[in-house]
Amino acid sequence: MGARFAPHWGLVRSTVNGLMSIRVRLTLLYASLLAIAMLVFSIATLSVLNWTLRRQVDASLQKAAEDIQAEGVISAMPTVGGDRPHVSELIREFSMLQVNSLDAPGLFVQIWLYDPSIERLYLHDFSWNLLGVGYSGALDPLALGVKAEVRRDCLVNGHHLRVFTRPLALNGQVWGYIQVATSLNTVDAAIDRLLRIMVIGGAVTLFMALALGDYLTRRALRPIDVIAQTARQITAADDLSRRIPYDGPPDELGQLTRIFNKTLERLERLFNVQRRFVADVSHEMRTPLTIIRGNVDLMRRYGYDEEAMEAIESEARRMSRLVDDLLLLAKADAGRLTLNKEVVSLDTLVLEVYNQARMFSEEVRVELGKLDQAYVLGDADRLKQLLLNLVTNGVKYTSEGGRVTLSLARENGWAYVRVEDTGIGIPTEDLPHIFTPFYRVDHARSRAKGGTGLGLSIVRWIVEAHNGRITVESEVGQGSVFTVALPLVPKSTAQDAKRTTQANLQAVHER
Repeated sequence: MGARFAPHWGLVRSTVNGLMSIRVRLTLLYASLLAIAMLVFSIATLSVLNWTLRRQVDASLQKAAEDIQAEGVISAMPTVGGDRPHVSELIREFSMLQVNSLDAPGLFVQIWLYDPSIERLYLHDFSWNLLGVGYSGALDPLALGVKAEVRRDCLVNGHHLRVFTRPLALNGQVWGYIQVATSLNTVDAAIDRLLRIMVIGGAVTLFMALALGDYLTRRALRPIDVIAQTARQITAADDLSRRIPYDGPPDELGQLTRIFNKTLERLERLFNVQRRFVADVSHEMRTPLTIIRGNVDLMRRYGYDEEAMEAIESEARRMSRLVDDLLLLAKADAGRLTLNKEVVSLDTLVLEVYNQARMFSEEVRVELGKLDQAYVLGDADRLKQLLLNLVTNGVKYTSEGGRVTLSLARENGWAYVRVEDTGIGIPTEDLPHIFTPFYRVDHARSRAKGGTGLGLSIVRWIVEAHNGRITVESEVGQGSVFTVALPLVPKSTAQDAKRTTQANLQAVHER
């Protein structure tokens, strides 16, 4: 039966949790914890009070039994039927107070003696006062016959009594018992009164805790409601420019609001970049596709044309470069583009790029400036791609008769590669955006030069992947200077790499 209804109970519980808000659940949780704490405190208080009052009652009963025994009950044992006046007067002193009612406070005394002739206990006539209330039986029948002191609550004629029983023994033989009792009405009334006060006070306190907890929880969770409302507005309006207003203390909710606003800001920036990126890619792909389709239609009408075929091949190569650059940046952003880092002789790499760049253009002169020896830890192929992109960019935007200078210097643990050109320059307002994909200062001129708008974006990624930095200085009509700073490897590591390179070259020559 339990297994059959278990899934249904889980469904009910999940439905209830879904209908209750966090505020309600927190309020109920706080109230439940308070109720448990109050219940534990009440039980502990009542237990301690009951234990304390009963200890006091037991102490008074034990003291009365000791006084009766000390006054000569034991000495009366040999003459079982005898009577000692002073003992009788002592018992009467303890008992006369309770002749009329067992409910009234005071002491009730019984002395039970053993009669060998009948081999049983009988009630000593000192206990006559209990007959005044119509009771002649033992106050605690179960304690008679026990060889140890007994303290127990007993119900005598419907009255709640605390009974203390002490055995009377001589030479190890029990010959009688003293039973002293008192009413527990006062104790019961005190505990009952305290219990009522705790129940009423606990109910009032719990109600006030629910109300106060609901108010405090509602106030504390108000920023979360604002966050949820703002999120709904953003979703409904597709507006990532909205921010959550918050003027409270810098607590956890303040931190959550600040993080949420930063997340919105980043999402807005990424969304704008993605939107611009898609638009730029579409635009870049549309131009070569239009040219290719136009030349294909032309050849279909008039037959094969060499000039049209060259235009098709040129645009196809340009699209291929664009796709390769896009794939490179996509892999880099996804973290799937790995670098094969090793100690690289940067001066050798700069010299190779210089020799290769001299063939780029006959109108623009490529020169080699200062060349210091420097070793860096990096991927030689990517570093070469970085330098080629910078030199190609300089040659592309330098007019006929201009020059591009490539140099390498080392300073304070850094290697500085400078690519300086005498080209058209970059406006100041465009400098912060030149490393953004597809960003061009002059779109028409850039497309005419055959660029894809991704070269400097790739340059920046390669620099950052090598823990370096890149800066640019430019003035319109005067040219631009790109400076790449890369951290040098320790001298000992560079020397080991140099010896390894020389050994490899020598092995190649010997072959």
